[in-house]
Amino acid sequence: MNNRLPGILVTGASGFIGRHFVIALSGKFRIFCIARRSQKEAGVPENAQTHWLQADITKWKNLLSVFEYVQEHGGTDYVLHLAGYYDFTLNENPVYEETNVTGTRYLLELSKMLGVKRFIFSSSLAACKFPNAGRALTEKSPVDADYPYARSKRRAEAIIEDYSETLPCTIVRLAAVFSDWCEYPILYMLLKSWLSKNTLLSRVLGGHGESAVPYIHIKDLIKLFLRIIDISDTLPQRAVYIAGSQGSISHIDLFRTATRYYYGHDVKPFKMPKIFARPGLVILSFLGWLTGKETLEKPWMAEYIDKKLTIDASVTYKALDWKPTPRYHILRRLLFITEKMITHPKNWEFRNELLLQRVAYRKSTEIYNILIDLRESLVNQLVEEVMKPENKKRFPNYRNMDQDLLKWYITLNYQLVSSSVRNRDRAMIPNYAQVMAYRRFVEGFTAKEVKDLMFLTAKTMEEPLLERPELKGSKQRVDDYIMLTAQLAIDEFEDTYEILETYPPEQVAAIDTIKAVSNSHDLKRIVLQLEDICSDSLSHQLSGIF
Repeated sequence: MNNRLPGILVTGASGFIGRHFVIALSGKFRIFCIARRSQKEAGVPENAQTHWLQADITKWKNLLSVFEYVQEHGGTDYVLHLAGYYDFTLNENPVYEETNVTGTRYLLELSKMLGVKRFIFSSSLAACKFPNAGRALTEKSPVDADYPYARSKRRAEAIIEDYSETLPCTIVRLAAVFSDWCEYPILYMLLKSWLSKNTLLSRVLGGHGESAVPYIHIKDLIKLFLRIIDISDTLPQRAVYIAGSQGSISHIDLFRTATRYYYGHDVKPFKMPKIFARPGLVILSFLGWLTGKETLEKPWMAEYIDKKLTIDASVTYKALDWKPTPRYHILRRLLFITEKMITHPKNWEFRNELLLQRVAYRKSTEIYNILIDLRESLVNQLVEEVMKPENKKRFPNYRNMDQDLLKWYITLNYQLVSSSVRNRDRAMIPNYAQVMAYRRFVEGFTAKEVKDLMFLTAKTMEEPLLERPELKGSKQRVDDYIMLTAQLAIDEFEDTYEILETYPPEQVAAIDTIKAVSNSHDLKRIVLQLEDICSDSLSHQLSGIF
């Protein structure tokens, strides 16, 4: 590892902006990526300078582990805080406060502990009220929109202002960020409708088609962040910048450009008066709810028909000596977007639909956090269950174990299932089950006893999850995460036992010479490795642990 490379800690590294940023900086920085998803799931290539820390920024304990890891690996010079929560419901949600406010406060505290040169925060122009007709938002405009996401960003910026007295801070308010694959949910929704070849609905524009927001290409945004880092020593202790192209781009401009590129000729739009657009959005939203295929179209969007979120970013351009690249302007880049839609339709749709699924807080993260909070009490409950007199015949060998050792074997099963939920990756489970089946076979356990303990562990984990109000309506998802994972291990136990039962005695004796974990200290070490925020690679090493 080259510790002389500058270091940067990036939150939200598995998101759209974070993933592009991390890949662009590969080999040029030592990058510490904080994300809820695994590196494999995020599609970020591995290399020696990229450290993937699967942590939750709302958990201070997680961030203390991050601090220790970063310090052990050369420290970091900058923090780029991209992580945040948003959805399109406009409903109050405690996750706004937990992630956008508390998470930001924790990261500022972590930045002070790490002694970074600058804390860079991604805010949003969407958190500002639309300016009056003929006016534009500037770097001095307040974050004053009145809905949950905007209020959380306002509180986060206020906290940053307090910390900026001792920690250099930069706030970047983002325009709508897109790529050559689109990857901006609302633009994707519009293009999918306009280019659907449905002769009526594909031509509909709300109001006069003058709804407008500013845009910025992901490559220009990355250049802006790098510019801030490059000239960090010359920047003010605290400043606000705007990441976007001057002005704003209206729906009618997007429609005319996209349809001309896609069809090869001009398409005349149908402008639906606002009075009819509102009930149309209500119907679309209701049909989405009715069919279980929720759409981005929401009734509240009618309030913004023909409103313009226009910006004047001239102060940013001058202060940073940076400007958006003309060829990356949204109207020019629509040629690339529509071309990819035509030539790679499945990939285009997959990228954008996948992004839609990631807009909201993930249930897998919520489930994992609950499981970790409940682990000690549920493991103790499982030990008590195994030791009940009525389970003497069901778990004879487990009951003969030292109780501390039994507890840590159960904890290992529990943590393996939990880690597969966190990573959304069951790759480690068959490997572990095969190794454990070998050990249990030579120790005289029956396949049924081993399977029963795994099944009992999964059922004990599932039951309190289904009682949680925040997981109401998530039974199928909980079943998939917990019971299907246990079933995967159980099936692997059976397969391995069937193979071992055909082995001659001398081969079984050879298996018995393999080093086995024989004390609770070793098991505790393995569980801690599975808990580790940097433990993705452990799934490939389990066979060497036992």
